[in-house]
Amino acid sequence: MTFQRRHLAQMLVLIAVAAAVGLAVNFFSAEPLPLLRPLPAPVSAMPTVGEVDADFVDQVRGASATLLVDARAAAAYRLGHVPGALSLPLGEFAEGFSRWEAELRQADLLILYCSDPTCSDSPELARRLWDKGLRKILLFKGGMEEWIGRGHAVEK
Repeated sequence: MTFQRRHLAQMLVLIAVAAAVGLAVNFFSAEPLPLLRPLPAPVSAMPTVGEVDADFVDQVRGASATLLVDARAAAAYRLGHVPGALSLPLGEFAEGFSRWEAELRQADLLILYCSDPTCSDSPELARRLWDKGLRKILLFKGGMEEWIGRGHAVEK
């Protein structure tokens, strides 16, 4: 056997042994990587939540069974929000949920919003509310940007 073939054979054996040891360790690990097993089911799978626009929000916001929820920071809420909306900042979820839980659970429909279509606070708030057992949720993705852009009133 030539020098190059002998080294190549040694490298291939070394790679095969390392792969076998790695797979064995992973297989018997308490938290194995899903290489040889299917991925575990997600703990809390939230289905896709429907989206609405500013005109829809304006039509239903006066309904007693509909609750508008502002996911923005409290300071942004104080500067102006959709009339009748309650403030449930994502960053203060635990305290805010405790404060508003009764109202949230009594509502037939929750409409969540934040600042604009790129804001991720309202979708994350929807996930957290879903985890708390609330299911009748819609997202107003346009948020305050769309609300103001369509000329709707702002409450301070």
